[in-house]
Amino acid sequence: MLNQSPVIVRGTRVRLELVDQAGTIETVEYTLVASQQADIRSSLLDEAAPLGQVLLGHRAGESVPYALGDLKEVRILEVQPGQAGGSRQAAERRRAAVRKAAAQAEITNQMIFATASGSKWGDYEVDVEKLMQDRPEEPDPDPDPPPVDPA
Repeated sequence: MLNQSPVIVRGTRVRLELVDQAGTIETVEYTLVASQQADIRSSLLDEAAPLGQVLLGHRAGESVPYALGDLKEVRILEVQPGQAGGSRQAAERRRAAVRKAAAQAEITNQMIFATASGSKWGDYEVDVEKLMQDRPEEPDPDPDPPPVDPA
């Protein structure tokens, strides 16, 4: 009987077992995406990465040799076709993570300033609550400004 599982392509969600030389198994889930969308923390695996390349074209139920580091094999447990809108949601999660990191960096900068300035200029209060509030996204600057008329 032929395997009727979908073939792994970009946008496909896969559940895998990574098997190392000692026989230890780690189960992971990824969605294969284009390089510019890849974000391993969000389980978005670059299709051009070594693991992504090994998976392309295979189906659930297959075991594929994968010699990288101490790994020896990848077992494909489940393959699900891609879902529309997933990349937009992942992109929004990344933007939110960047906004949060920027706010945390600003808190760190202000705390460093507060400790440095406290000894020289007096007390300086850091308003952590205000800094952690979600800020609206700033529009991208115009990449091609209009030419300046020399006249």
